[in-house]
Amino acid sequence: MKIKLILLCLTLSSFTLAAWENPAIQCPEKILPQGIPCLDLSDVANVWEDFPAGMTVDEINEWKINRAPDLKLCRYNEIQIRETENPGSFTPVQIQIAWMVNNGAKNAPKKLQSVVSASKKYGIPPHVLLGAITQESLLASLGISPDGGNYSCGIAQLNISEWCEGMQALTPAEKEAQNWPAITCSSVSSAMIAPFYSIALRRLGARPEYRITASDFAGITANDVRLPQKTFEAINSFIQNCQNDEFSIRFKAANLRNLFVNFVPAAMKTREVYPPNTPRTSSCSIQNTTSYYPLHSGWLLAVAGYNAGPRVTSLVEHYYQAANRSLPEINPKDLVEALHWGGKVKLGTSSVAFTGSNGKTLTQSWYKSCVVQRHVSRVVQHVTFPGQTILKSLEKVPCSTGEVPEYRRNSSGIKETFPL
Repeated sequence: MKIKLILLCLTLSSFTLAAWENPAIQCPEKILPQGIPCLDLSDVANVWEDFPAGMTVDEINEWKINRAPDLKLCRYNEIQIRETENPGSFTPVQIQIAWMVNNGAKNAPKKLQSVVSASKKYGIPPHVLLGAITQESLLASLGISPDGGNYSCGIAQLNISEWCEGMQALTPAEKEAQNWPAITCSSVSSAMIAPFYSIALRRLGARPEYRITASDFAGITANDVRLPQKTFEAINSFIQNCQNDEFSIRFKAANLRNLFVNFVPAAMKTREVYPPNTPRTSSCSIQNTTSYYPLHSGWLLAVAGYNAGPRVTSLVEHYYQAANRSLPEINPKDLVEALHWGGKVKLGTSSVAFTGSNGKTLTQSWYKSCVVQRHVSRVVQHVTFPGQTILKSLEKVPCSTGEVPEYRRNSSGIKETFPL
């Protein structure tokens, strides 16, 4: 299972009813670490919660609220220090998250600027894009990982097909700079990455797989992986450049824009929109320049479609027994509810069945439904003001590929009749 599916959110102390036109979210520039020198945590007993002795309540609250991203970075830095001094002090997952948080803080201003630029170019609210990328990778510039055969890479966790679509939209000069050949995207697939990855794994030594880099793939030839030359050049270009944060973020935003335009119901596109000439009260340096609410349900549905496939739109339509322009007005909380409860569990299986607007019955695993509603919830949680919760994941037991939990098996999968 990918680490992004098992990342733990910071403990949140209060639940806030959201006014979605002005929710309790941080300014984008405050969500990333500010480069504040770390507290000395070397003597605290509990690195997850304790503060150095002698700090006042006001000082502690300043770190918990206004310096929360830097506090998180400091705690994970301390974990890395303690693990180096005393190997085995922390679990492999804790060590991996510590590495990702540390890597995610590197070049934070440039990463944020890439998010802002992509937000303006593709019309996606910056909080949605920043939350989605944070949920994918904790903003770490990850190398290629198997991801269940998807072989995703980079800060936005794109696969070769998504990268190819992004590359095709670049200027000839940009393509040349990335050594991108003249090729159609239908001629490349994630399966082609497997032999490259197998060779790179043998070069890792003691490093864990998640710390793989482009240099681990150096020197691989077309003969080594048995691919035609042009196909090899495209795959190799992806491998060597997919950790480029600017391109990765831009291509992710373009992908979300495509999903928004082609798969989000018309009713959702025209709601949760500020009236023309509405004055904004935000004091953030980085403004939401779109007309959409900062956590627009339609854009969050696009994020869900990116992670679970466009069929989740049909799942939402089934849950509300309405399609396209007839969908009732829903907010992000309603969206998560639909993703969690939509569809009837098929007897004797671990899948849910639902009928889309075209009348066709579709299915997907309950595990995918559980994970995607959790994913959308965490996208919101990553940008919510510290200490507050405006959206919660709804699973009552941890998402699992095994038997569907009883509470979910007993649901009709339709809004009017499911048991709360």
